[in-house]
Order: sequence, then structure tokens, then C-alpha cells
Amino acid sequence: MLDEQLQPIQRLVLDVPPTAKLLAATPDLMTVVLTDTRSVIIMAAGRPIAVDVAAADSATLLPGGRLLITAPRLERLEYQGSEYDSKGEHLVFLVDLRWGHILDQAVLDAVDAGVIVVPHPQDGSVVLDVGMGQDGSSIYVARVLGDRVKVELVAEDVVAASFAPSGDRLLLMPHPSFDDEISVLEWPSRRTLARLHADDLAIEDFAFDLYGCFLSDQRVLVKTSEHGLLLCSGELSPLAWISLNPPSQTGDVEVETTLGVAEDVFAADVWDGKSFSATVWRIPPSAPDAA
Repeated sequence: MLDEQLQPIQRLVLDVPPTAKLLAATPDLMTVVLTDTRSVIIMAAGRPIAVDVAAADSATLLPGGRLLITAPRLERLEYQGSEYDSKGEHLVFLVDLRWGHILDQAVLDAVDAGVIVVPHPQDGSVVLDVGMGQDGSSIYVARVLGDRVKVELVAEDVVAASFAPSGDRLLLMPHPSFDDEISVLEWPSRRTLARLHADDLAIEDFAFDLYGCFLSDQRVLVKTSEHGLLLCSGELSPLAWISLNPPSQTGDVEVETTLGVAEDVFAADVWDGKSFSATVWRIPPSAPDAA
């Protein structure tokens, strides 16, 4: 477990296969959810619980002792005498966290896809960002009612990036194969509150990237393809460009992903031409155009 400066504050050593992948964990690490590609493993109270879901790509811990898992339906195919697994339609599973029982499941209209989840900070809903490569993407919202899970399509060919800390707005970034506009939706009504198109910046060859995040209810940070990071208001009015210049780095760094950590604090994976580094940056209140 890491703090706001990405420093370890708690550790848990697990005896798991090399192929295991961490999907979710509680802040105290008392419950950890992993996948070993053939099943999902819930580690709780010192004992493993196996859930018969293969190739899971996300797991979200929910209130009431529930777990939401997404995974493709695997289809065994053969090509030139060799068998292989192919991803079919994507499924959403509602699981009882205590016993590992699958309570319900829903089907997403997506084939050969991958899912990234954006949980709401308060209301228990989970936004499912279903990416299908160059074929586009679909955004669903999953809600749990008792032992049932309901999924609803809410947008297409955009990327769900981040909820505002208060949970009243959702930031959407553009899918690179389609439009070049970011937007903020009111939540849960999903009414569009603000838009910012790349053309509005009047910069040659300007384009938004996939990554963006709320830093606070009043500030949004978005990544662009060639011009670095752009700081905007909560209504997507451009405020300042953010330049990252690590003291140990003499040249420019390339930002890969960004994540809002706290008010005016964000984490970024940066590439210095040789390796990736996980870094933390604070935007000074008196100087919003520098980090």
C-alpha cells in the first residue's frame, strides 16, 4: 500500500503463482483480489477463495460484501493444428466476497475487448470503460441491487477518465480513432456540462491523449499528444500548461499516464529515454502554471 507520495506504508507478502496479477485490495490489505489467468483468487482472513472466472481484467470491491469482476468469455479455437484461446463477448460477474459464489452476471456488447473500471467515490456504481482497439470503445455503468447487477450503455467512442472527488461529475477523454474533444458529464444525470475541443486551443497539430484526471472539484489535468499536460478548471477552461522537469533529468521527459492523488497533487509515469519512473508532482497554489 502506498501513500500520497507513492511511498510504501504497508506490505503483504503472498505466495502466488508468477502469472498472478493484482486486481483489487482494501486499504488495510485484509482483502486482496488476484487473478492467475484461470481463476480469480480472493485472499481474505488468511484463506484463499477461488472464483471460477478465467482471464479477469478487473475486480472492484463494493459495499455490502460484494465484488464486481469483468472478464471475456474465452473460446477455444484451432488454427493450423494448434489450439488457442480467443476472447468472445465480455461478461460482468457479481460475486459474494465471503464465499466466492457468483450471484449474477450480465453481458456487455463487446468482443475481443479489455475493461478498465472507474468506481464512483460514493454511490457504489462502477463505470466500465470497454476498449476495443481501433474499433472504438463503449462506456457502461454497472449498478448492484441486492444480488443482481444491472449494466447500462452510457456513451461510445470516448474514454472514461476520472470522477470528481465529490462524485458529481465524470471526465471523458476522446478515443484516438474518433473525435478530439474532452467533456465533463453531470452525475448521475449524465448531462453534458462542459466541452473542450482540440480546435478551441488554436494550436497546430494539437490533440488530446487518453489520460486525464480531476485533481479537485475545481481543477482538471489532461494529457495531450505533443504539448504535455494542460491544467483546466472544473468547467474545462484552460488555465495553464504544466511542465515536468525532474532535477536529475537534463532533457525532456515523456509523460505516459497521469493520476490525481490529492488536491493539486498528481502522479505520473514518465519516460526519460531509458526507463520509466513513477513520480509525484505538486502544483504550487501561487504558481498554477508550473509543477
